[in-house]
Amino acid sequence: MSARGTATGLRTLVTAAGASFLLAGFLGRLPAAMNQLGLLLIVSASGRGLALAGATVAAVGLGTALSAPVIGRLVDRYGPVPVLAGAVLLQVAGLAGGLVCLDRPLPGTVVLACAGLVGLANPQAGSITRATWSALSRREEDPSRSLGIIRSGLGLESAADEVSFVVGPVSVGALVALLGAQGAMAGLMVSTAVGEGLLIAWLLSRPGLLGPARRTPPTGPGGGPADGRGPGSTVSPASPDGAATTGTPWRSLAPVLLAITAVGVVFGTTQTALTAVHTAHGTPGLTGPVYGSMGLTSALAGLLTPSWPRSPATKMVTGGLLVAVGSAALMTVPATAATVAVILLMGAGVGTTLVTAYTLLEAQAAGGRVTSLMTLGATANILGVSAASVVTGLLGHNLHAGNAPAVAAGLVLVVVGARALPLRRGSRPPAPPCATASA
Repeated sequence: MSARGTATGLRTLVTAAGASFLLAGFLGRLPAAMNQLGLLLIVSASGRGLALAGATVAAVGLGTALSAPVIGRLVDRYGPVPVLAGAVLLQVAGLAGGLVCLDRPLPGTVVLACAGLVGLANPQAGSITRATWSALSRREEDPSRSLGIIRSGLGLESAADEVSFVVGPVSVGALVALLGAQGAMAGLMVSTAVGEGLLIAWLLSRPGLLGPARRTPPTGPGGGPADGRGPGSTVSPASPDGAATTGTPWRSLAPVLLAITAVGVVFGTTQTALTAVHTAHGTPGLTGPVYGSMGLTSALAGLLTPSWPRSPATKMVTGGLLVAVGSAALMTVPATAATVAVILLMGAGVGTTLVTAYTLLEAQAAGGRVTSLMTLGATANILGVSAASVVTGLLGHNLHAGNAPAVAAGLVLVVVGARALPLRRGSRPPAPPCATASA
């Protein structure tokens, strides 16, 4: 991995999109990093129990899983601004409902319903920013620059995800410790409205960057389409071998989506198991900072992995081994300092895995479906988080068994990398300009 290559990649991204997009993209995804763990800590701090807290995380995840493909397709069809604006309003309403539940002894089902609404209204900011890098790269005529933008952009996105999961948990932990459950819930409402609102503002300044997936084919003699297609036809991006594609290769995407799901299992298991450990030890305020430390090395790995000259298979196997070994070490319930060291190790594994997986997803996205495919990846991740949160919540009384699902997830990553991914390094030829990139 090359630090010099990373610096060059960052300069390329700033030139392509501007520093304002990097800031808006980070702040827009921050609420998602705060809301899920925030609800886990808030419900737990309110005295409702770890089981309901874990189920709350699952409710957010289930809502996100149900809505993410729809939101992605709506963004591809109508553009991101109206979809984001509606989602923000619904999310704030869901959080407001949760605040009411804290004020009154309402049933747990009402808490879960509010959490489900927060998940349903997840605007998928990370998927939209990933699709933005894809759109920017496909506008470039220089193949090497196009490849540099998409590789560095997706690496930066993985890093931004993980940095947000450092800032988010620490912020939520501080809110709960300083303001209590009710004050922390109000803080989540404000951060959601402001963070996602800034991303909407940036997108409003770039109308047409993401939008309906249509473009006019090249004209031939007499003004007709050069490729012989009828009027109104659209052109899809080229496949890696240069042939035009008419759809998404789902069979080849399955192992990539499985890998992203496994990473979600790691997230869900780790955050819930750490909550159980620190609650049992009387130090619940440490959950956010300890879990958030995973984002430090994950962010670094996300930035460095694109310039690491190894195959996707090698990167996935390496990430899976780090996750499996780290999760197995956590099953011994080590002291806090040792736990942080292990979490940092695991962060390097998940960062390497995520940037590899999302790069493979983007390379296979059919024309006009980049956001949809990115949200599908986000859905796979959140399904993993949700399932693992429920299972680990049920195992919460056994502090040594709580991290077992993450060990299994790490082994799944090793198998996916060894058996299902390309064994050789490859390049991504730029696709023809599509309407998602039209200004």
